[in-house]
Amino acid sequence: MRGKRVLSGLRNEKGSLLLVTYFVVAILLGIGAAFLMLVSSESRIAERQRLTTIAFHIAEAGVEKGLYELKQDFINASGMPSWSDGDINGYSIGPDTADFYTIPYSSTSLNDGTYLVELKNVAGSSDDIWIRSTGTISGVSHTISIYTKMVSLSSWEYAIFAGSGATGTMINGVVDIRGSVIVLGDGLADGDYAMDLGGTAEIVGNNYNTLDAGLLAKVPPLPTTTFNGEVVETLNAELRVKKGLVGLSGASSVGEIDVSGNSVKETVDAVYVTDGWGGNQGANQVFSDNGSAQAYDLEDAMAFPSLSDPYPGYADYQDYLKNTGYVLTAAEAATLANLNPNTPAFAYGDANGSISMDGAGNLAIDGIVYLDNDADLVLNKDGTAKTVTYTGSGSILVTGNVHIDASLVTAGNNSFPTNIMGIMTPKNISFTDSDLDVMGLFYAENSVIAQKQTDIVGTIVSNYFDMGTNVPAIYQVPEVANNLPPGLIGADARWYMVVAWLKS
Repeated sequence: MRGKRVLSGLRNEKGSLLLVTYFVVAILLGIGAAFLMLVSSESRIAERQRLTTIAFHIAEAGVEKGLYELKQDFINASGMPSWSDGDINGYSIGPDTADFYTIPYSSTSLNDGTYLVELKNVAGSSDDIWIRSTGTISGVSHTISIYTKMVSLSSWEYAIFAGSGATGTMINGVVDIRGSVIVLGDGLADGDYAMDLGGTAEIVGNNYNTLDAGLLAKVPPLPTTTFNGEVVETLNAELRVKKGLVGLSGASSVGEIDVSGNSVKETVDAVYVTDGWGGNQGANQVFSDNGSAQAYDLEDAMAFPSLSDPYPGYADYQDYLKNTGYVLTAAEAATLANLNPNTPAFAYGDANGSISMDGAGNLAIDGIVYLDNDADLVLNKDGTAKTVTYTGSGSILVTGNVHIDASLVTAGNNSFPTNIMGIMTPKNISFTDSDLDVMGLFYAENSVIAQKQTDIVGTIVSNYFDMGTNVPAIYQVPEVANNLPPGLIGADARWYMVVAWLKS
């Protein structure tokens, strides 16, 4: 009996269910509390994410406001536009290449938040700048930093502007090009070369190392920049090729290897070539601050200017020139078809345009002069007399071809481009004699031929170039953009803003 009572006591389970119930309730309460904490945390995270998104969009609005100020600063500039002249669209701020400085807006409120827009200049550049915008709402901030650059769409801010092309290689031969080059190449087929250079050709040279001392004295000094700790002269040269390969063979190159201890910049500022490089050297001979792998960066913003382009109030641009310039008579045009340094004195023109010579090789040009009826313009040497010296600012439209086989330069030191001549034709321009010095702006809608040792100071715009094998040279003059002659095609300044979103 005693043993049975003991066993019965061991089986007594009263109260166990209550303990289990307490345990389950405790677990459920814990899960509920964790769930409430999770819901609360998710709500806080969601709210912060919402505020962060709003702050981001406020910062974006600040960026757009800053970009607007920078665009307007270029559009409204009375002289050479610059972001480093201490004025940004009426705000007396900057420049500073070390620290960001604030655009002092009177109001920065947006969507119950605020934005702060800051700028920082790029050393040695007047058209590159950083923008930093911070959007803030309810204590939450978001910052965006971008890098932006203004690029002129004027054809005349280059040493060479090459158009669409349609016959394979657009620029060939052995040539020394000092200054920026742009090639559109829209008419080229896949695999075509936009440029195919050999020998000792150099394109986009960034200095005047090879420019004759006599011509150097006629042009303004180059701007300077700080590069690798040195103050050096620079053309701020860049190469852009939208369509087509760039062939570099032999000793040809884009830019030069940097050499320390001198006063000039050898490497080019940037290269933007979409289809890449060919020749037996290719990218190995590209000396550029941004490498050789960047693609063309202007999209479809740049177009080749055509004399048949529409122009307000006229049938086309050529018709505008004919109706606003002085149209030479047939007899007068015949004189210009046989010019030389000893041409007898003449004076043709009116208030719209004029051209004259004094019988001693001195020419004067003003306004717009128009040669009608397929007339040519021909400038030849006369025995040992091989130089025509000119003054004034004017443009000549030649409906025929242009042949320049004598030197054509401005008068005196520091005379170009204050004195400047533009020559335009829907056909061809040729420089086919040797050892010529030519200063001016030259537009040929078809082709330009420079086959011998001619030094051209200024800019050439054409669809096709033949540079021969005797190293003609072309030297861009940056100040040309501020001294364009009246009537020059493509002279209307337009700006394209390149924006790189780097961090957000």
